[in-house]
Amino acid sequence: MAKLLPLLLDLEGKTVVIFGGGAVGERKARLFSQYAHTVVVSMEFTEGLDALGKEGRVELVRGRIDDDIIGKLIGTAFIVVPATGDSSLNEQIACAARREGKLLDLVEGIGDVVVPSVIRRGDLTIGISTLGSSPALSKYVRLKIEKVITHEYGDMARLQSDVRELLKKRVGSQELRKKILWDILMDEKVWEELSLSYEKAYNTALEHIPD
Repeated sequence: MAKLLPLLLDLEGKTVVIFGGGAVGERKARLFSQYAHTVVVSMEFTEGLDALGKEGRVELVRGRIDDDIIGKLIGTAFIVVPATGDSSLNEQIACAARREGKLLDLVEGIGDVVVPSVIRRGDLTIGISTLGSSPALSKYVRLKIEKVITHEYGDMARLQSDVRELLKKRVGSQELRKKILWDILMDEKVWEELSLSYEKAYNTALEHIPD
């Protein structure tokens, strides 16, 4: 039984290596290339991957996936994704990655990394996963949550951060700072004004700070 702790990973300056240039490799590349230097190795690539390569969004390495290329590319990787159409080759890549202590995102089964379905509202990030048991349910839950967690939640995260920095300068008591931030969260007027103007909502939030 896998013991998976939900975490957020900072992939800035990291490399993700994807073995396989088919549809699955393309899907993984489109995701990871938003966050990390992404390398895809394969004899052939989908049109989508070719386009990503020409746009400079991913690095394409064209060649046969053998022991030499596996060892060379895994050495540069933070996360390894075995995504070829050959299960035995995927297992070979996974074993090599484990020996090198690399994180694995497995297409077949559960690896060290499980990419959730993600909702982003500014600095607010929500990840949803069924650990691969039901991708349809993950999508269903995401669609449900997206109707509730509107873009105002991202603005509220920004507002809380801005007010929090101000409170550090004005209010000495940590308990009082926590109470003020919570009172702002519970203020329906602040929420209503966030849908109209961030500045109005911010000024209303400031009314919670004692003189």
